[in-house]
Amino acid sequence: MGAGGIGALAGVGLAAVDFALLRLLASRVELDDTKRVLNIVGLSQFALLPVVGWFAGPLIAGE
Repeated sequence: MGAGGIGALAGVGLAAVDFALLRLLASRVELDDTKRVLNIVGLSQFALLPVVGWFAGPLIAGE
């Protein structure tokens, strides 16, 4: 597996942790709009962070 794949996997892992933390934060907020925004942001991280990791992995590894 190349550096891009490793970066994408690291992005998925980071997105999962961030999603869990944002869901925890959303459970403490009272406003429905804020809860919805936090959930949308958490889900969008699953699309964005693997792509960023795919491009950042080779840059960090020097490939």
